Amino acid sequence: PDNDDGDQSEDDEDNESVTPQQADLELVKTVNDNTPNVGDVVTFTITVTNQGPSDATGVDFEDVVPNGYTNISSISNGGTASGNVITWTDFDIAVGASVTVTFDATVEAPGAGVDYLNVAEVTAADQFDVDSTPDNDDGDQSEDDEDNESVTPQQADLELVKTVNDNTPNVGDVVTFTITVTNQGPSDATGVDFEDVVPN
Repeated sequence: PDNDDGDQSEDDEDNESVTPQQADLELVKTVNDNTPNVGDVVTFTITVTNQGPSDATGVDFEDVVPNGYTNISSISNGGTASGNVITWTDFDIAVGASVTVTFDATVEAPGAGVDYLNVAEVTAADQFDVDSTPDNDDGDQSEDDEDNESVTPQQADLELVKTVNDNTPNVGDVVTFTITVTNQGPSDATGVDFEDVVPN
């Protein structure tokens, strides 16, 4: 007794070890249109992949939708929205497998304090992740279990100028009005309508 030299070679000594499960969860976020028009509905896609070596269980992740978007809708795969936070919970992801979820949101107009940077992160998992920690985003999305996506709404500065060929005509003269609409950018302008109200 009491002579163990490290090899447990005698039958009055023994050892046992455990190997903690590990699952390397990677999250990637995309949007279907990076340059939408204000009022367009965009679709965000979040894909969580398990690189192993163990199957992942109890996986939760969330998306924090900033104030540049409204009307969150069409949340897939059982996700739930509470205010501006969408949460997906209790996924099992086998080694090499992925889970993909989507949601829609309406793009709001730019302005002071309006933010379009949309961040998603894995918030929980039963297994240890060797290269990231769930639910610890500090704003830089530096770990592979967190990602962001943003849009830049198109903007077009339309200027309208109206002139007439004769400001002092005689009664009965025919005058010609000219309307010029110019786009100062930065985006191309589409679907432009304008009108002229002709008085009596």
